[in-house]
Amino acid sequence: MKEIDPYAFDEAVKMTPKERKKYAVKQDEEERKNYDSKWGRLNQKLKIQNSDFKEPTFPFQPGTLIRDYNQLYLKIYDKEKYVNM
Repeated sequence: MKEIDPYAFDEAVKMTPKERKKYAVKQDEEERKNYDSKWGRLNQKLKIQNSDFKEPTFPFQPGTLIRDYNQLYLKIYDKEKYVNM
């Protein structure tokens, strides 16, 4: 990047973490853990208030199939399964 556009490179290096965040491709691990712990505390409070409460399932976690959350992926999955038989 420095060789392609030295000015843009210098400006990028001067950015604060807050300014860089909007260009980030991957979420910071510490920030992710922070959000997960907040959701965990909220879920615990909800369980205490309502014994029938079940935590929602999310599509992007280990052991979860994305096809269960998106009809397009479900159609692709079904077609691929049919083709591979």
